[in-house]
Amino acid sequence: MSLLPSISPPVRDIPPAIDVPPIRDVGVDSPDVPPVRVCPTLPAPPPDADPWASTGLATVGVPTTRMVASGAHRDLYLSGPSGVAEIAVRLDWGGSVVFFGQQGSPASNTIDANDTGRELQVALYDPQRQFQRCARDASCAGTNPCGNSITYLGWDPVQGGDECNHGARVLRSGLEGDRMVVEVRPTQWNPDWDAPDCRRSACPPAAVEAGVTYTLGFRFVHSNVVEVSMEITSQESISHLPTEQEFPTLYVGHGGPSTDLPLLLDSAGTPITVNNPANDGFVYANFRSAGPWVTWQHRARDYGVGLSMDHAGQDFQAWEGSGTGAPYFHNVRPRQSFGIAAGATVRGRSYLTLGSFDTVRSLMDMVTRRRAPFGALDAPSAASTARALGGRFRVAGWALDNAALSSVLVRVDGVMATTLARTAARADVCAIYPNYPGCPRPGFDGEVTLPVRDGCTHAVEVIARDADGNETVLGRRLVADG
Repeated sequence: MSLLPSISPPVRDIPPAIDVPPIRDVGVDSPDVPPVRVCPTLPAPPPDADPWASTGLATVGVPTTRMVASGAHRDLYLSGPSGVAEIAVRLDWGGSVVFFGQQGSPASNTIDANDTGRELQVALYDPQRQFQRCARDASCAGTNPCGNSITYLGWDPVQGGDECNHGARVLRSGLEGDRMVVEVRPTQWNPDWDAPDCRRSACPPAAVEAGVTYTLGFRFVHSNVVEVSMEITSQESISHLPTEQEFPTLYVGHGGPSTDLPLLLDSAGTPITVNNPANDGFVYANFRSAGPWVTWQHRARDYGVGLSMDHAGQDFQAWEGSGTGAPYFHNVRPRQSFGIAAGATVRGRSYLTLGSFDTVRSLMDMVTRRRAPFGALDAPSAASTARALGGRFRVAGWALDNAALSSVLVRVDGVMATTLARTAARADVCAIYPNYPGCPRPGFDGEVTLPVRDGCTHAVEVIARDADGNETVLGRRLVADG
């Protein structure tokens, strides 16, 4: 056997070593990789509530109604809690209030219900159409061209009915949620209101209806306190200039079957003298109450009814009749001026309180202190998630209260971000809600910066808070950083 030489494996070139950095485990805290931000999932905010219907003092008790026949009339009663008080509207007199008193006691009624012109009700005027003869062409100015009598009033939609005692027509009535509601087509007080001369025709067979609608809601916010919400909606093609309106007027009891309430007191307990001569033998007085309410009482101040407005106005006008030169009656109304544009809406609230002067004073103070602001958030829009470009976004809207509000608050993710001043003019808002403090500049409009720039979506709340600590969320929105 031959011996073969051993064969070694071929030699291959080996490239030079490469300097490779050591391999490390990379965690979330590594300085070389930014931490991953996980944005929270936020629920969609609730829809914005109606600033009018959804705010106010809480309803007390379970609302119950009953229909009562009073002679030829039909009266719808709303009973308050604890069997204390009740309020009634007369459906054949335009849903005007004909009873506010103690449950089961007709003699305790504080309301004058003697004809279609004297209850608690709404009535409107137009300074250009205030009197017959000039109302038809809007040329009224100054004195009544037909004589100093309410017989010749011009454009004057009255909730109860007309001077012929035709009652205004109720379009709907009943319990709706926590309110007793009546919707009314008011009538012109004077059926000849638009006549070209000073005629005084015989009463027509039916009332002359006006082209507006009144919607009133009643609910108990205390066993002795009823909130009366009022909404005027125009269906007319003409606008009516601002003037003092009866929104509402309170005609109080003058004896049999009601109680007699001859003493008018302001909120300090000061008697008001009513002695300025007016039309048809009546007398009147313009006065300013120490606080935002007044009350008609027995001489002993032990029982009566108080009236206040939600906007906390302190100016009032009272009227009286002696019973000799004019029918015996007493009324009082807040002095407030506003107009009604064609197709427009006007809203207001008043409060009726039952009891002695001391009781009325205590409860009116409670109402004023507990009334929260109301308003609306216009921007960001509720339609979609807003985007904060450069971390900034616009917030705009309006807020009103029975006291002046200096600013509104903006919270982002539950943390205070900024305040925005209420200085923006909002003629549209003040036309709907006239005479509130803060008008004509109840609006806010400003830029808000996100506290954190993180690319996430944030929950934003805009809040109105008043000096009494009452707080209302005007709106909630989602705003994305980006």
